[in-house]
Amino acid sequence: MIKNTILSLALIFSLTLTKVNAQVSVNIPTTNPDRQTESIIIQHKDVKITVGDLEIYAPFIYKGEVAPRQGYLIGIRDTIRMKDIVTGCQSSCDSLINIIKNEYELKLSQCQSSCNKRIKVITLDNDLLKNKNKDLLRSLKSEKRSKIIWATISAVSGAGLGILIYEISK
Repeated sequence: MIKNTILSLALIFSLTLTKVNAQVSVNIPTTNPDRQTESIIIQHKDVKITVGDLEIYAPFIYKGEVAPRQGYLIGIRDTIRMKDIVTGCQSSCDSLINIIKNEYELKLSQCQSSCNKRIKVITLDNDLLKNKNKDLLRSLKSEKRSKIIWATISAVSGAGLGILIYEISK
């Protein structure tokens, strides 16, 4: 987009420097006084100038009272100037693109390396938490067993003691 804007400005600048005032029609004097006011239009094929991606259509203009010379609207000097401008813009845009590309590749590699570090830390924390969870589940099962065993022993001993006291008191 920047390249197109610069190219358009350069084209306008170079075209405004060339002073060409032309008319498409040419008055040709004839011997018949009735036909002297008519204009005869002679058409030549227009030229398409291609410079890089730029395509310019240049119409043929005849030398007359207003035009300084007969020829195409864009001269060779202007074409060479446009080519130099386009080539300069293209090379500066290419170098700018390469610099930006290298910077973003560096940022991407830095982001990827820091991301890998973060993932490694998170993975280690996850493994530690899984191991802690397994240890807690084992200790919970052990605690359940011991409580069940103690509750059973307490119930049996309490019932036995109760029966013993009941037998003694009888």
